[in-house]
Amino acid sequence: MHCPNMSEEIAILPPFKEKFSPKNFGSVSLYIKDTNEKSKFKSKIKIYVNITSKTFKGFKSVNVPKTFNHILFGKNMGHTKSFLKLIKKKVPKIIEIHNRPKSALEISKSSVGSKIFLYYHNDPFSFKYYSSVNKRTQILEKCHAIFFVSNFLKKRFLEGIPHDKSFKSKLNIIYNGVNPIKQINFKKKKLNIIYVGELEKKKGFDIFFQSAIQIVDQFPDWKVHIFGKLNNQHKNLINKHDRILFHNFKSNNFVKEFLKKSSISVIPSVWDEPFGRTLIESINAGTASISSNRGGLKEINKYFKTLIINKIDKKTIYIALKKLIMSSDERSRYSNNNVSNTPFTLNKITTTLDKHRSKLFP
Repeated sequence: MHCPNMSEEIAILPPFKEKFSPKNFGSVSLYIKDTNEKSKFKSKIKIYVNITSKTFKGFKSVNVPKTFNHILFGKNMGHTKSFLKLIKKKVPKIIEIHNRPKSALEISKSSVGSKIFLYYHNDPFSFKYYSSVNKRTQILEKCHAIFFVSNFLKKRFLEGIPHDKSFKSKLNIIYNGVNPIKQINFKKKKLNIIYVGELEKKKGFDIFFQSAIQIVDQFPDWKVHIFGKLNNQHKNLINKHDRILFHNFKSNNFVKEFLKKSSISVIPSVWDEPFGRTLIESINAGTASISSNRGGLKEINKYFKTLIINKIDKKTIYIALKKLIMSSDERSRYSNNNVSNTPFTLNKITTTLDKHRSKLFP
C-alpha cells in the first residue's frame, strides 16, 4: 500500500524502557547507537523514545510522551500507540522495531503502509503470547525483514514453523559489534578481574562471586571489579572483601576503558545468552576471557581463543581463574585475539544493515 504522505525517513522504535541516553541505556540502546553511528542513512533516521534525559549525540531523537494509553494498554503498547499518533502526518518509509513483536503486529495492522523491520535481541520464546507458532508465523508474514543478534535466536524463532523457502530472505543475522582496537598496550594491564552485567543468577553472578572470594583470599595482588546495577539484595555483598569492588552502573565507554586495563574477564552465564556483548568487548580490549558456551556465546567463542567453561560451578570458575592468574603466558595466550577478520566489526554490521535499507531507497 502506498501512503500519500509517506516520507523518506527511517523511524526506529526501541522498547519503552530504553531511553537512548548515556545516563539511562540498555543493550538495545547501545545496539541502535553503534550500528547506526556510521550508517549512510543516518540523516534519514529518527529515534522515537520517551525522553527523560539528554539522548546520545549525533542522532535525531523524537519524544514519545507518556499518555493515558500507557495506563490503558500497558507501557509498551501505550508507547506504540503514541508513536503511531506522532507519525500520522509524515509516515516513515521504514519502521524498525526493536525487541517488541507485539508492537510490530500492532503497527502492521495500522495501515500506515511502512515497511516493518523487527529486531530480536532476546529469545523469541521469552515474549509472552507472541511465542506460539501461530504468532511467529504472523510476524513472518507481516514484517518486511526480521533481524536476530545471533543464529541461536534465529533457530529458536523457527522452531516448529513449517519450512518455507519464501521466508528465507526475510531472516537475517546482524550481530552486536565493536570497533576493533588496533593496538593493545599489555604493559598497562593491571591485576584486575572484571565482571560486567546483571548481578543475577541467570548470569552466573552468585557462583562467580563465591569463586572471587576464594581467589582474592589466595592471591593478595589481585582485585575483582564488578560492574552492574546494585539493588537492596546486594547490600550484604558490598563489604564482603576489601579487594572485591562494586562499581554499580557506569557508562559503556567507562567500562570499555576499564577493560583495556584489566587482565581477566569472566562471563559465566548459566542461561542461553542471546548474544554476549560483554564477551566481544572483553576480547576486543585484550582481556583473557573466561566464558560459558551457552546460546549466542558459542558463536563468539568459535572465532576466538577463550577459556571455555562448560560446567558452571564455583570450583570450575575458581580453577579457570587460578590457571590464568598463575601464568602470564596463559593470559597472553587467551588475550591475543584479532576482531578485525570476524563478523563482529561495526563497519561490516552497519554495511549489512544498510544493504537491506538500500533495497527500499532506489
